[in-house]
Order: sequence, then structure tokens, then C-alpha cells
Amino acid sequence: MNEFNYHSGSGREFVGERPAAENAGVRAASLVAAPMGLRRIRFVTDRFAPNHVVTIRGSADGWTADTFGTYRNGAWDFFFEIPSLPATMSFKFVLDGEHWMLGADLTVATNIDHQFDESNVDFEVGPNRFLHGYDNFWLERTKAAQESVPRNTQDQLYDVIVIGSGVGGGSLADALSDNGVKTLVLEAGGLRLPTHMTNLPGDWTRVATHHAVGHFHNEPGSDFLPGVHLNLGGRSVYWSGLIPRMHDWELQFWPEPISDYLTSSDGYESAERLLRKRSKLGPFQDQVVAKLGSDLDSWTVEDVPRSRHQPFVDDTGAVGNILESSTGVYSTADVLLSSLSFPGRAGRQNLTINSGHLVTHLETDGDQVSRVVCQDLLGNQTRSYRGKYVVLAAGSLESAKIVLNSGLNDPNNKVGVGLTDHPAFFSAQYTIPGNNPFSGSDKHAKVFLYRDDATFDNHPFNVEVLINPAFWHLRQSDTDLLPEPRPSVIELKFVFASHLDDENFVQSRGIGHKLRVKVKRNETGRPHFDSARLTRNAILDSLDVPFTASEGMGYGNEGTVHHAGGTLRASGDATGVVDTDLKFEQYDNLYCADPSAWPFIPAANPVLTLVALTQRLAGHLQGRVGS
Repeated sequence: MNEFNYHSGSGREFVGERPAAENAGVRAASLVAAPMGLRRIRFVTDRFAPNHVVTIRGSADGWTADTFGTYRNGAWDFFFEIPSLPATMSFKFVLDGEHWMLGADLTVATNIDHQFDESNVDFEVGPNRFLHGYDNFWLERTKAAQESVPRNTQDQLYDVIVIGSGVGGGSLADALSDNGVKTLVLEAGGLRLPTHMTNLPGDWTRVATHHAVGHFHNEPGSDFLPGVHLNLGGRSVYWSGLIPRMHDWELQFWPEPISDYLTSSDGYESAERLLRKRSKLGPFQDQVVAKLGSDLDSWTVEDVPRSRHQPFVDDTGAVGNILESSTGVYSTADVLLSSLSFPGRAGRQNLTINSGHLVTHLETDGDQVSRVVCQDLLGNQTRSYRGKYVVLAAGSLESAKIVLNSGLNDPNNKVGVGLTDHPAFFSAQYTIPGNNPFSGSDKHAKVFLYRDDATFDNHPFNVEVLINPAFWHLRQSDTDLLPEPRPSVIELKFVFASHLDDENFVQSRGIGHKLRVKVKRNETGRPHFDSARLTRNAILDSLDVPFTASEGMGYGNEGTVHHAGGTLRASGDATGVVDTDLKFEQYDNLYCADPSAWPFIPAANPVLTLVALTQRLAGHLQGRVGS
């Protein structure tokens, strides 16, 4: 169920023998029915690509309603549900909501797909809009977005400019502005989702997939998977909420000042409070944790650490003060929108957010960044902004792209080098027998395990055990939509740490073009397959779940932008790109606050570490601004 944390995609392969069919189980169906059968109309075009928007208006909708498509791989794709269509349909393409295509209406039969291109589709007016090279990127041009995120394009000097509003940038901007630092956030996306996707009703399982943005080309031999939509709050509106800490054996690969901070009371502990770490999951969860803990020597077994707000549940599970309502899974869209909704120091007094601002490059003067240059995608203008300090928080690809497009000094040749994600093994899904005490389609548990004596060469992985994954993100207001009684199932995931691979890279093809990405298959987990399989067997044996001891597991290691890092790596000896304060070695006022700075890819998901480091950076910048 965490496909937005670990995408294995078509690249997943089984290691060892394939699982026996009787043990593989059946994947839970979507909680909401899939769409009806679709027909596609395709418009192939390079000239009318985003930031242009092409829609269809036709006879089926009275020539007034727009049918929106998706731009990817050089074409707009429009899908229609077959039962809603007549036998034939007349239509026209419309550009940017106001410019109708030239010539006669197009009339097509609706029982087959159709394709058009620029040889038979043209528009009289081609308004000036930036062509930015991001497929499936939507920017809201609505009154609600305008009022919720008012922007300021006037030339003024900010204390700090933060590029990106995701987990790193959004958390940093909120901490800075709350402490009186005049902060500008530049975010390419808009207000498509105002909160985390699972805080909303509906079928969340399709949301992130439908919002995948194609913003790079894979080099031959690379199968890096695209990331999710550019949005206020960045990927914090799409993540699964997992917040594990790095272990001591992982921290040894980080500069000492950083590892010391993370393990202090100001580090992980403080970040867990900010992310509102969940207190309890209930008695069934306790039962599973207790059973595995008693049977698996040398393993720590605990509730999966998750950012899931339980404001009136204490550590014992008792209900306390119910004045505060749950905000669900943490997202910086929630945090920033809340701040903009109120006046005062902790509100919007020191916080400005300019959405629809795609940063292209930085201008420098000696060792200072003098201006941040953007494409204002709403105003169709190039704009630039001044800040005493500038922080890149646009993600492991986009932050590196901005640096590369800016031609910044890189004496160690490390910018864009080392893009790496952590690989994982995925078990089959097993059916828990009906007479088993851990069976029951209305029960759910998510358990986290790691070896107490682990090193990089000995069990270098975390284990996630999920019972009944259909309930992982379940939020339904209509109880009739809850799953019918079904066999209880269990699945496991083994996530590995990894060194950066210096043969992997990100290269810019220039402003307005997609990045070039090369990511080799990460073989880090393969030597530990037997250890992972024996661990899987021990877990299933403890819970008395039938399995075949020799069966294999799926290995997904192509990587995604969600957990990949290393393109602007930190070092403690000036051999990387940024130092232990996350400041660029060659620039006095430029910082990084995203996984680009990772010098090592831990087994742990990156969010907790990132939030802890942004809080440290906020204190550092506040001190510099104050001085």
C-alpha cells in the first residue's frame, strides 16, 4: 500500500523461486470502482505543450464544457467514458480556454480511438506562454487559489528565499517566519490539493499515480520513475507518513556534527513532535508487536513510526482533552495555508508564498547569490527576487537542475552526481487462516522491525509488516463503502541502506527542457537476500501463517524521486557540495534543505531526518539574519 514510498513498477523482479500461487494471496481491490471503459482522443504537439493548456469542447457537452487531458510524451491525451458518448461526436480543440482551433469541426466515431497532430490542428492565436518541459503539470488559475495564497511580486529584499514548499522547504519556511524572519517561498505548483491526499475523501490509491509528472528523460539503461505533481506542499501531500529514525550504523556515514545533532533532544525527538508522531494503533497492534517481540531474538519490534495526528490519545492509549481536532497525515500544504489564514507573527506577517513560480536559475556576484530568477507561469513573465539568504528545497532533481542551469562553481565535480535511492525486497501477499488469532478482515496492523546488531554488512535493512493493507489509508464517510468480509492477508517489505553511486547522474539540457537522468540498477540488497528471506520466514512462522520457505521475493531497485538523494551531497571535509550546515561550500548565502544533501541513503524513509535538519537550519539562518 505504500507505493508512493517505494515504486517497484515493471522493473520489479523475483529473486529466488517464484512464490507458490496458493501462498501469494489476492491483492485487495480498490475501495472505489474503477472508471468505465474509455476511448482516447490524442493530439500530438510540441508547440502547444504546457504551460499552454489544450482542452476539448464538443457536441456531447453542448460546446461549453471543457474536457481536460493530460500532456505526456509529446501529446495531449483525452479520455471519455464509453457509456456517456453517442455513436458519433463533433468537437474542437481549444487553446488556453479561449482560442478555438481553426477550420471545421472534427467529427469522429466513438467506438475507436483517434489521433490528430499539428498538420490538421492549428490555432489563430498563439499567446506567449513558457514551455517548461513538465508533462502532466497543472497550475490552478482559480479565485480560491488566488485568495488562499496571495502573492507579492514587488521588488524587495527578503531575509530568506526558500525555493520549494515541500517537507523541507515548507517546514523551514514556517519555522523561519514564526520566528520573525521575513521569508519568501517560491513554488512552481499551485493549490491542486490543499492537504494530504488521505485527509480527503475518495479513492486515494489513484491520486499520486494520476499526478505523476514527467520532467526528465532516462538515459539508455536507466529506468528511474517519475515523481508526483508539483503542488503547494510538494510531495508532503502525497507521502505515506512513515517517519523512522536512522540507526547508529547508518549515522556513521554522515558528518559527525549532523549525526550528533540528530541523536540529541533537539534532533529526531523534536522532529517527531513537529510531525505529530502517532501514539497508538490499538490492542490488535499491541498483540502483534508482543508476539513478534517474544519470538524474534535480536530484533527490535515496534509500532511503525508514523506521522498520523492523534491529539487526544496519550502514550497509554487513553483519551484526554478533545479540544484539538486531528489534522491527519502531516503536510506542509496544511501548515502553510494555516499560517496564511491568520495575521500576526505565527501567521502571515513574515510569510509570502508565490505559487506558479518556476525557478530557472540563480544570479551570483562573487560568493553571493544576488537574485533568484523565475518563470511566473501565471503572469507569463520572467521575474527575479532578492534575498539575504537563499535555500534550495526543490528536491533531488530540481535543486540540482537549478544549480546546473546557474553555472555555479563546483570544484569537486559533485553537482548532479550520485543520484541514488534505496532498494527493497517485497514479499508475496499471504492469506492468514480464519482460525488464526491474527485473522479478521476488520483488523489492521503495521509493525516495524530492525536488527539490534545490524551493520552495513549484516542485516542492513528495516522490515515493515502489514496486516490487511486495505486499511492503511482508509478514510470513508460512507460506511457502505467499507470492504466486505474477505480473507485476512499479510505482506512484508525489506528496505535497504545504500551508498551513493557516483555513476548515476542528473544533467541539465537547458532551461525549458527536461533533465537527463542516468540511474543504474542498485544491487545493494541482493547479497542480503537470504537474510531477508529467513527473516520473512521467521515472522510468518511466529504468526502461524502458511508459507513456502524457499520461495522468492520481488526486488524493486530502480528508484524514484521520492527517496532518492545525493545530487548536492554534504561533507565534513569540503569534498562535497554543501557543508555540515547545509551551506554551499563555494557560496556564503546559499543553502540546501532537501535530500539532495544526503551523503548516504539510509534504509529509513527520509522525512524525519529532513525535518530535523530543516529545524536546525532554521536556527542557523535566524542567527545569521539576526547578526
